[in-house]
Amino acid sequence: MNDGENSAPDSFEDYSIVASGLKKSFGKLRVLNDLSVKIPGGTTYCLLGPNGSGKTTLIRAVAGLLRLDGGDLRVLGEPVSNVRRVYPRIGYMTQHKALYPDLTLRENMEFYAGLYGIEGVRMSERISELLDMVDLAEHSDRITGDLSGGMYQRLSLACTLIHEPDLLLLDEPTVGIDPILREAFWRFFDDLAEKGATILITTHLMDEAERCKIVGYMRAGKMLAEGSPEELKRLAGLRPVLKLWVNDPEASASILSSRGFDVRRVEDVLQVTIEDHQQLKEVLDQVVPLDLRLIEPSIGDAFLRLAEDESR
Repeated sequence: MNDGENSAPDSFEDYSIVASGLKKSFGKLRVLNDLSVKIPGGTTYCLLGPNGSGKTTLIRAVAGLLRLDGGDLRVLGEPVSNVRRVYPRIGYMTQHKALYPDLTLRENMEFYAGLYGIEGVRMSERISELLDMVDLAEHSDRITGDLSGGMYQRLSLACTLIHEPDLLLLDEPTVGIDPILREAFWRFFDDLAEKGATILITTHLMDEAERCKIVGYMRAGKMLAEGSPEELKRLAGLRPVLKLWVNDPEASASILSSRGFDVRRVEDVLQVTIEDHQQLKEVLDQVVPLDLRLIEPSIGDAFLRLAEDESR
């Protein structure tokens, strides 16, 4: 199930990642199964899918950290095999601990800055800016191995951003982060995308998927569906439902049904499925409710529906 390629970009250069027919197996286990995807530049793209669907393998392939069995992969306009040209423009935050536990927070950041040739005043300013962003400035001299899980995650993101990458690969970056800081992270991600960076992110948090411009749903190594959160909901057959409390449910249901609306009566409450928000006025032109409530489908609902459809 796939709704096709994203229609906005028209040329190859508009995409940060172009993958065609990717294949990867570990022993007898096929992890990427003829996967194809195009990810536009300057966007937030969320990979959704059950455990084992191939999300992390795809990210590792984009980062040039594993050899594919087949297919073509281009990253930031370059063949992914050209690691020396591509890697300095990528920031990759893994699920696994990649920092030095015996170094302080600042020393870890200085180490990563050095990897990208960032020195002197620029390094000092960049470290201070990022430590402030992740709310760790007052802990800069603490030993990294003594950090809590959430603080470690925040430092890991700061190190990933040290060289201002054009492409961010974030594998569940907000695990263990409190809601207030998670919101700050997402404002930062949105700002980076506005400035032209591309963010490819995996998450199990559906509210984060809702925030992404594009969501790709993976299963068994394939891209099964792709589009904006709203497009995925429609692809899964989900629509907004308007719940109406009315004086005469039977008469109101008859009126709305005669106008072509899908109406269900649950006790004395009418549930009217609408195609879009513009139909709200059409419904309210026909009946005057005592009370109403609009129930929006979620990306989590779409995720479950797509998984059910695929398993049948």
